Amino acid sequence: MRSYRSSVSRRQVKRSISNKNFIFIAGLIILATLWQVFALTVDERTMVFPGPVESFSYAFQLLGKSYTYRCIFSTMMRMLEGFILSLIIGLIFGVIAGNYPVFGDLINPTITALRAVPTASLIYLFIVLAGFRKAPMYLVILISFPIIYEGVKQGIRNIPVSVINATKVDGASFLRNNLRIKLPLAFPYIVTAMASSFSLCFKIEIMAEVITGASTPGLGSAILGARSSDPTNMVPIFGYSLIAVGLMLGIDRLSFLVRDKIRID
Repeated sequence: MRSYRSSVSRRQVKRSISNKNFIFIAGLIILATLWQVFALTVDERTMVFPGPVESFSYAFQLLGKSYTYRCIFSTMMRMLEGFILSLIIGLIFGVIAGNYPVFGDLINPTITALRAVPTASLIYLFIVLAGFRKAPMYLVILISFPIIYEGVKQGIRNIPVSVINATKVDGASFLRNNLRIKLPLAFPYIVTAMASSFSLCFKIEIMAEVITGASTPGLGSAILGARSSDPTNMVPIFGYSLIAVGLMLGIDRLSFLVRDKIRID
C-alpha cells in the first residue's frame, strides 16, 4: 500500500512539473506578445523601444561574437565570487540562528537594515571604500546574505521536533548534527533561497558594472559601452539584456528541476 501511494505521489509531482513547464512557456509567449504590442505604440520604436524581433535578432548576432562570451564569463565570475562568500556567511549565521533563536532575534535588526538600505547608496559607498573593481562583489554579498540567511534559518527551524529530540538522544556534536542531519533536511529551503538570491545577484552585478563604469569585459560594461557609443539606439542594450534574461531563466528552470527532483525522491 505504501509503495502504491508513493507511486501515485510521484506521478502527481511529475504531472505538476509538466503543467508548470506548459504554463511557463505560455507565459513567455504572452510576455513577448505584450512586448510587441507596447513597442508598436511607441514612436520611433526601433531606436527608443525596440520590439522582440529586433531585440532577439541583435541578441543572436551578439551570441556569434567571442566578446559577448568574455563579457558573460567575467560577469558570472565576479558575481560568483561575491555569491559564494555570501553563501558561506549565510550558512554560518543561519545555522546559529536556526539553533539559537535568541541569536536570530539579536541580529534581526541588522538583517532588516541590510534589506532596507537602497542599493544605489551602497554601491557608491563601496566604490569609496573598496574601489571600482571590488565594489560590485561587496554589493552582491550584502544583497544576497539576508536571503540565504533567512532560508537556512527557516529551514532548520521547520525541522520536526521529533527529529531534533532524536539527535539530542544520540549525543552527536553540534557540528555533526547540523552537517549530517539538519542541513540536509533544510536543503529545499536553502535551494529556494539560493535560487532567489542568485538571480538578484546577477542583476545587481550588471547594475553595479554600469554604475562603476568597469573597464574590464562584462555585460554591464558592454551595456554602458553601447549606450555611450549611440545614446539614441536602444537595440544593443535590449540585446545584451535579453542575453542576461536568458541566462537567468535557464538558471531558474534548473533550480525548479532540482527542487522538484527533491520532491519526487
